[in-house]
Amino acid sequence: MLASRQLLGLARSRAVGSASLGLRRMATVSDSPLDKKVRQNNWEENNFINYKKMSENLAIVRSRLNRPLAYAEKILYSHLDDPHGQDIERGVSYLKLRPDRVACQDATAQMAILQFMSAGMPSVANPTTVHCDHLIEAQIGGAKDLERAVGINKEVYDFLASACAKYNIGFWKPGSGIIHQILLENYAFPGGLLIGTDSHTPNAGGLGMAAIGVGGADAVDVMANLPWELKAPKVIGVKLTGQMSGWTAPKDIILKVAGILTVKGGTGAIVEYHGPGVETLSATGMATICNMGAEIGATTSLFPFNDRMYDYLAATKRKDIGDFARSYAKELREDEGTEYDQLIEINLSELEPHINGPFTPDLATPISKFSEAVKANGWPEELKVGLIGSCTNSSYEDMTRAAAIARDAINHGLKTKSQFFVTPGSEQIRATIARDGQLQTFEEFGGVVLANACGPCIGQWDRQDVKKGEANSIISSYNRNFTGRNDGNPATHSFVTSPDLVVAMSIAGSLHFNPLKDKLKDKDGNEFLLAPPSGEGLPANGYDPGQDTYQAPPEDRNAVTVQVSPTSDRLQVLSPFPPWDGKDATNLPILIKAQGKTTTDHISMAGPWLKYRGHLDNISNNMLIGAINSANGEANKVKNQTTGEWDAVPAVARDYKAKGIKWVVIGDWNYGEGSSREHAALEPRHLGGLAIITRSFARIHETNLKKQGMLPLTFMDPADYDRIQPDDRVDILCTELAVGKPITMRVHRQNGETFDIKLSHTFNEGQIEWFKNGSALNTMAKNAKNAKN
Repeated sequence: MLASRQLLGLARSRAVGSASLGLRRMATVSDSPLDKKVRQNNWEENNFINYKKMSENLAIVRSRLNRPLAYAEKILYSHLDDPHGQDIERGVSYLKLRPDRVACQDATAQMAILQFMSAGMPSVANPTTVHCDHLIEAQIGGAKDLERAVGINKEVYDFLASACAKYNIGFWKPGSGIIHQILLENYAFPGGLLIGTDSHTPNAGGLGMAAIGVGGADAVDVMANLPWELKAPKVIGVKLTGQMSGWTAPKDIILKVAGILTVKGGTGAIVEYHGPGVETLSATGMATICNMGAEIGATTSLFPFNDRMYDYLAATKRKDIGDFARSYAKELREDEGTEYDQLIEINLSELEPHINGPFTPDLATPISKFSEAVKANGWPEELKVGLIGSCTNSSYEDMTRAAAIARDAINHGLKTKSQFFVTPGSEQIRATIARDGQLQTFEEFGGVVLANACGPCIGQWDRQDVKKGEANSIISSYNRNFTGRNDGNPATHSFVTSPDLVVAMSIAGSLHFNPLKDKLKDKDGNEFLLAPPSGEGLPANGYDPGQDTYQAPPEDRNAVTVQVSPTSDRLQVLSPFPPWDGKDATNLPILIKAQGKTTTDHISMAGPWLKYRGHLDNISNNMLIGAINSANGEANKVKNQTTGEWDAVPAVARDYKAKGIKWVVIGDWNYGEGSSREHAALEPRHLGGLAIITRSFARIHETNLKKQGMLPLTFMDPADYDRIQPDDRVDILCTELAVGKPITMRVHRQNGETFDIKLSHTFNEGQIEWFKNGSALNTMAKNAKNAKN
């Protein structure tokens, strides 16, 4: 049985020695090596890694706390705005932080930049990049799909390109690759702190960076040089021992962890991997694990700096950063004696390959039991489609291992039985596997190579082989498999696993196939076992950068005009939300009482709706259309309490807004899990919502709601969710809002019965000002105006 045990409460883990890191002496504040000017990346001339400042901040915090620190704590505390005065208690304090960088993908960048423009600043105050990866739909293949996307999205791309040029932002054009792969290849560095407007930003943890997914309003704060606020995370330790072999891959580590912690088990915590098993993983393998940590609700995940990271930095032309990190190596890992809030131990030598799903990324099944689970649950047995790549698994190592399995099949006269798609994570990966032959292997295997973009992983897939509503199974190396996410079909059973198992099962065309023990028949009818995959962590001939897809900001930005058409249906300049009127809100209807899983995909769908991410009013027509109404078990059908008619959720919300009626939403557990998209908070605010009241929230969504001037509230007693009827009216006693104090919701039944329910919240003083002023952006503008006066 796998040695995977959880020690709740405080658990001690001994730090691994630092000898292999080339560390010759202790790094201290006075060390001259930290005075070096080493650039953060090869694209920006004047942005440097400031290990000296980090070291100084850390020394201040150490003197105050006087205890061993986890690596996650070291990164956060070394980026404190006020290391002397900051209150520091894991799980309690709100930290004010100064991130090194901001990154935005194109779907969320539109709203972030529109918000930044309203702040009236001439330039971003901190290094920022925008990456075009979300708006390219997979249809027939990479080049033609990219060409079509550039035409369809020209208006948005022109806006982003011109805004980036105007405000001193680096711009990665369509076709460059997925944001997280570009960050790993170019911008991530050990010990750094980055925020990104995408939930899988933690991918950069593979290079020892604390990279955290946020909403666009958080990004705007940092772009405008305000401190970024984060509730001090707890730290979950995952100790790795042993060494993987055979069909087990790095992806299986996070699939196993997801099964242990579930989709909400990491909420409010950073997952920190350590132990001797870490040294056996590649940097890109570590990135895979950190990337999918988003599916357990973790704030981020990270690994300590080691030689594998150094090798990757050197291979991506950043050896100077690797050398600099070695001089700071003592602080780029956990202290000996670190105490974790929870400890999980995994023996990699005993870890089986896993497959997670369907419909949720935490339903983890080892390959040895998967066929049995397929039968027991009645999952569709035929595998219709296999998909590899995405931001989670498109490294050179992933591609070489997958290609080795495909080549094994080809050598036996076999090709894929299932449809098979490959998504290179970046132009650099695409060019390198084209040069080295793996891309040709996939095509010979029967695969289709898609554009360097998110594609089917986020629902950008024009799937034609099944009808909507037809039950079927697909398997991918992606990270997220919520209902309907990949293809818009709620009957698609989507499973996530390693690229290795995706290829193997695509050859067989069946969910019952286990490559560890099941044989295939070659072209002559002879049985054979697929050879376990083998691959290269880094390309022997170096990376081929491929086409140049980067646009640097021009020297003279004064002449640049940001392109926004006033008649556009895809871009809309934002107007400020109204401030709170200072009164309790009474007699509010419940727009919807959502039952079960309500992710940001349910609240604000992606896929075809992505084109409206820059137009708040238009995209609000998808608000909550995927949420299941407890009143009838249906999606997008709610009762208008003023007319008695049943209608779509956005239509009823618009009717209430037109009548001057505020409304609330009642939600279930972990409401808002999944993507970081702030549209899921902007839309209810825009359509007149006041409060979202749930059993619990996912971290990013809760913050996004606060930023937009809404009230994210939770039942103090989760059982009170069941006391609420969809046709109740409620009063929210907003005047009670105070730090650490509950707020009252008065419930009015149709039969005249009235009762009170206590709601809790996590607002601090500054966040209460956001509510009072109507939004965080309004607060920023108000403060700027007061500063001028």
